[in-house]
Amino acid sequence: MNILGFHPFDILVIVAYLGAITWVGKRTSGKVKSQEDFFMAGRSVGKLLQYFMNMATIVDASNAVNTASFAFSKGLGGVWLMLAPIFSGPYYWFIAGWFRRVRLITMAELFDERFKSKFLSVFYALVGIWLTIILAGMSYIITLRTFQAMTVKPVAECSAAEIQKMNLYKEYHELDKQYRVKQLPEEKAERYKTLSSMYNKEEISSYISYTSTGWFYAVYTIFIGAYVIMGGLKATVWNNVIQGLLVFAFSIMMIPLALVRLGGWSVFSARVPANMLSFFGSGTDEFSIWSIAAFLVANYIIGITGHQGNMAHNGAAKDEITARIGGLGGNYTKRILTIMWAMCGLLAYALYQPLISDPDTAWGVMSNNLLGTGLRGIMLAGILAANMAAMACNCIYLSALFVRNLYKPFVKNKSDHHYISVSRIAIAAVLLLAIYIAIHYKNLIDIIKMQPLLNIIFGAPVMLLLFWKRLSLKSVYTQVIVCTLLFAILPEILPMFSSVTHSKWLTQQTREQTTIRNISASQQDVDKGLASAVGKKIRKEFVVPPTSIFFSSVARSNPQDANSSMVGIGRLNTELAIAKAIGLDMQNMKPSTLLTLRYMIASILPFILLIPISLFTKDKGLEENIARFYVKMKTKVIPDRELDKAELEKSYANPTRFDHTKLFPNSSWEFCKWDKDDTWGVIASGILTIVVLGAFWGLIKML
Repeated sequence: MNILGFHPFDILVIVAYLGAITWVGKRTSGKVKSQEDFFMAGRSVGKLLQYFMNMATIVDASNAVNTASFAFSKGLGGVWLMLAPIFSGPYYWFIAGWFRRVRLITMAELFDERFKSKFLSVFYALVGIWLTIILAGMSYIITLRTFQAMTVKPVAECSAAEIQKMNLYKEYHELDKQYRVKQLPEEKAERYKTLSSMYNKEEISSYISYTSTGWFYAVYTIFIGAYVIMGGLKATVWNNVIQGLLVFAFSIMMIPLALVRLGGWSVFSARVPANMLSFFGSGTDEFSIWSIAAFLVANYIIGITGHQGNMAHNGAAKDEITARIGGLGGNYTKRILTIMWAMCGLLAYALYQPLISDPDTAWGVMSNNLLGTGLRGIMLAGILAANMAAMACNCIYLSALFVRNLYKPFVKNKSDHHYISVSRIAIAAVLLLAIYIAIHYKNLIDIIKMQPLLNIIFGAPVMLLLFWKRLSLKSVYTQVIVCTLLFAILPEILPMFSSVTHSKWLTQQTREQTTIRNISASQQDVDKGLASAVGKKIRKEFVVPPTSIFFSSVARSNPQDANSSMVGIGRLNTELAIAKAIGLDMQNMKPSTLLTLRYMIASILPFILLIPISLFTKDKGLEENIARFYVKMKTKVIPDRELDKAELEKSYANPTRFDHTKLFPNSSWEFCKWDKDDTWGVIASGILTIVVLGAFWGLIKML
């Protein structure tokens, strides 16, 4: 007996998991007495729980499904979106300590404490809440698509219209393969363009699912909200142990099963095209060494510094070394898992490439076909667990920002019980708003590419305020307002106007280009006389299709009419509009160059505004406040709360107490000399980076 394709035992596994986390939420709810308990788990989390909290928070199911999707559609070059942060290990080691030392509850409070600016505090809260909702929306999309791919409706039960959608996809898929290797017959060119526009508009698909979007989101929201609303971060920390173990299980289980189904490693190696094994991308997509480096700087250096979860991630730890070890362990665990997820993507390509229209569903299709009774239940519980861990923390960040920085300033002198109750209402609201994002944004890669641009808005000023006394309030005001308009507001508002989405200027695409690469010959190449034997190196032409410059994608307004105007779809890339305004010719650029340019402009622009304006302006009357802020940042955290408070009082009484530790004495820069913990952390990060990348390189060489 099956229920929407699931055995009752699989359903039982899922119900058992949901029951367990709900019980934890109920059990911990009675221990939540203060805001610090609800938002920061009482600042009492030890090393093991801190590791699981960081690992489960940054390793959600979207990472697994995204990485498999990137590997399936773009090869190993696309995996660098998730693997690139491996080079940020030393930086993460330091920022974990910094955000523990600041001893605040929300990131918005940084601006209040450093600048005495309620405006910036409120503005950060608003932007942070919006970013949190976007992240929550991503989690909804991932979970939905995975469930849809695991609940595929048999063809015999599909309607005529549904069968037509699948048949059109099969036709499109075959024509696309011919086009990319320059073998598309001329008489099929218009048909290919028509089907391509239908695909971009999601009018064709490789399968139909039982899972209803509305019902799924409703049920998922009820269960995910239950334990977070009851137990706050305390419940989340304990549930992250369960969720972390399930993440390990679902990340590993499909690899051996897929290899057995394929018939061994040699068959797998033969079915994966050589261009998909390029360490830094093939040159035909967006992921080159330069675009990956630009993404790393934008998202995992600048953007991550202003992330709304930094206080909860690190502030819950009982001391700095606990925060650092937990953060470093979670970061490198994710990179190891990333390699496993990439393997799953390549295995899905080798097994099911002709059957999958949407790369985002590769993980679900593979799970549906490989896993038997019980294992499918564990996979589904693991997907739910991973997403719930990330979603739970996102909800905590948002509720803290809302209550402490938007609600409490206007509704003062209430009890902690009152503010916790309001926090629980805020969590329910974010889950509902996340559903809107999930419906509005359908392409996961577009969301991943957009996120760094939003994080940079506050990432740049937070990075500078942690180390530079000279940073002025006026510069932050200017930069935040300008970048919010360019990176957050205009990209969303302008596409609402038909004149923008139908603009000939904004619907421009790059010109079709041809690239020649050295690849290993396939059996098809041998059959065509292009090589004497399989595996022999040959030079082969590949087409780089036209790419939308200013929108996420473009399509014909009427896919059936070859003469219809082009229409922009998705986000408007205002960063590239800036590039066009300064005279850059982007029609001859490759997709990877466009992506590099987007991140370079977004990364540089904030500092172009912040540094010069700060040098020409000065914050008067904040000298004492600034001195207290930086001496606190040099005062190490003591686990004993009373002793820690006493140390802070000593520092406040003598703001120059630690000036001898400054790396640049008598300057405005507050960098400190490395101590023993700093040195060992950097050494450990370097060793772990070499080991993980060595394993990744070895995997590529085996294929």
